[in-house]
Amino acid sequence: MCGEAEACLLGENDLQASKPLSCAPACTSPPLAAPPPLAGPGAPPAAFNWPPGEKFLNNLFQMDPNRMSEEYAHCLRTFLRLQGTIDLQETTLVNQEARFMTESCRRMKQAFQGIMQKVSSCQQFIMGTSHLDLAKKNKPEKPPFAHLIIDGSKIPAGTHRVNLTSWHHDKGWANVFNMTFSDGKLVTNHDGFYYLYASVCFRHHETAGNLTGRILQLMLYVTKTDAKKRNSVVLMKGGSTKNWSGDSEYHFYSVNVGGFFKLKSGEIVGIQVSYPSLLDHSPEGTYFGAFKIRDID
Repeated sequence: MCGEAEACLLGENDLQASKPLSCAPACTSPPLAAPPPLAGPGAPPAAFNWPPGEKFLNNLFQMDPNRMSEEYAHCLRTFLRLQGTIDLQETTLVNQEARFMTESCRRMKQAFQGIMQKVSSCQQFIMGTSHLDLAKKNKPEKPPFAHLIIDGSKIPAGTHRVNLTSWHHDKGWANVFNMTFSDGKLVTNHDGFYYLYASVCFRHHETAGNLTGRILQLMLYVTKTDAKKRNSVVLMKGGSTKNWSGDSEYHFYSVNVGGFFKLKSGEIVGIQVSYPSLLDHSPEGTYFGAFKIRDID
């Protein structure tokens, strides 16, 4: 068979010596002329040179049936008749072939069987390669994910719902794959259901100033913004109201949120916090991220 798939190319000396199977991207052998007709009645001379494997197949299947020699037709009929006698034992079949098939017919049979073995081996090779290619093609790509850690050198000021855009995306534990990090926010490149998570730590030491008498509402917000409409909605929030008195030297508070959400390509996920100046600058304390769970049906 010739085409885009690989095909076996049988060498000119396939009948004279055993050679390794050779496969190539396409068949290149042109049609060949029909074999010479039988010189006279009966078997051909002992010195008659049967065509090699490649020419034999081309001659046998491409010739005009009206031009097929009597010897070729006789050999085919004899071979097929004996093969069709399925109730014969193997030893009996060999004896029958020796009795009814001439030497030239037996050589034709051996040539045909050898060629078919090569074709079968090549087909198995091609099928195995095709299955490997199909497995690679169907192997799912790694799903989009991102993990961002705080950049303590760019913390904004403010006390109420401040956009926190100071993140590392390619440093330490931070990493982004199949998503886009832009202006301190994550942009989805693929529709799907995503798990979003965020954690922030607020901490204060008395050496940083006196908070006595101040009521602190320490909050975390995870937002989603439509890239086209530019409208923003809060997906998750968490926090607490704290009154850190001067009786304690050190204060600490942590907020963690997480959940599943359907996101469209181009939608933007961001973080807002209150009192960003109180945030812990350690990567294990303040971070946020996302990873895709499944496609949208």
